[in-house]
Amino acid sequence: MSTTPTDTRQQQQAKLSNTSRFSSPVRTVITGWLLDKQLSPMAAERALQLSGELPKAADWNYFLQKFFLFGGALLLVAGIIFLFAFNWSVLPRFAKFTLLEGLLIAAALSAHRYTLDTRKGQAALFAAMLSCGALLAYFGQTYQTGADPYQLFLTWSILIFPWVLISRLNIAWCLWLTLLNVTLMLYPALDQIKIFWFLGPKDFLYDILFWLNLLIWGTAEIVFHRQRPDSTVASYAWRYRYFMRFSTLLTLACGVMFSNSLVILVVTAAFYVLYFRRRDLLLLTGCCFALIAIGAMQIINFTLFLFDKDGTLSLLSLSLFLMIALVTASLWFARLQRQWRVEERI
Repeated sequence: MSTTPTDTRQQQQAKLSNTSRFSSPVRTVITGWLLDKQLSPMAAERALQLSGELPKAADWNYFLQKFFLFGGALLLVAGIIFLFAFNWSVLPRFAKFTLLEGLLIAAALSAHRYTLDTRKGQAALFAAMLSCGALLAYFGQTYQTGADPYQLFLTWSILIFPWVLISRLNIAWCLWLTLLNVTLMLYPALDQIKIFWFLGPKDFLYDILFWLNLLIWGTAEIVFHRQRPDSTVASYAWRYRYFMRFSTLLTLACGVMFSNSLVILVVTAAFYVLYFRRRDLLLLTGCCFALIAIGAMQIINFTLFLFDKDGTLSLLSLSLFLMIALVTASLWFARLQRQWRVEERI
């Protein structure tokens, strides 16, 4: 089956979409020469400038527009909330509802008018998501429904989920995942759930959070990274890279708080995948520090509760372990970064 020029062009665009604009082959080679001291800093900067790899005015314009749009949307909603808090006894109930509902409707209509293909529309939709939470909080405060706090965040996450699906925003997915984690943290009967009884302690908060974030991260990894590099699905891996990293870091954080043999096995497996398959230095660093934190907790448990009642031996052992582990990890990551840069040049 022959490929048309259109198909070839689409495949090239898909490959380019999976590559960062700030990690092109030319930039990698020049940076490697700089690290190997084959170029001086001034010569490397001049080479990057001549090759067009340094950020241009259009790049700064794109960044500043996106930063101010989403920052303005966040500050606008925060300003409305603080306006309520300062004038709570002055504003009538109807005015409060009108202001919040008006903000929500205006943000949704703005997103529809500008469409989600533009940054204005995406920022307006993000403001609508935040306004939805503020409206739900005020509704519960006004009518004193007697609902538990977790129901606010659960309802908020359910209502904005369709918007999150169509938003194509990393920050929207991070907001939704944060709401799910807060919902589970505030769920009052969480310690009575016996599904994960075989995993360890009676408090099931951190293990459920760990498995929730691990499920989301694993699903994203399977969906995005088991596709062909030139496929449309694979192109979304680059678009949602921040959300995937956010879910990974949440998984590692919960795994550190809830550390047992199964969690250590999962974190070690993630370390293996990120080292041999993905080569993601940020997430690899997170896995390494998670293992160091788990090791530190095991040292505390072993020395403090078995041998050292006053804590002196425990503190000395912990300090020695952290110094050795952190220095070793830092040196290894520096060497690994240089090694990967050399392999990319080859």
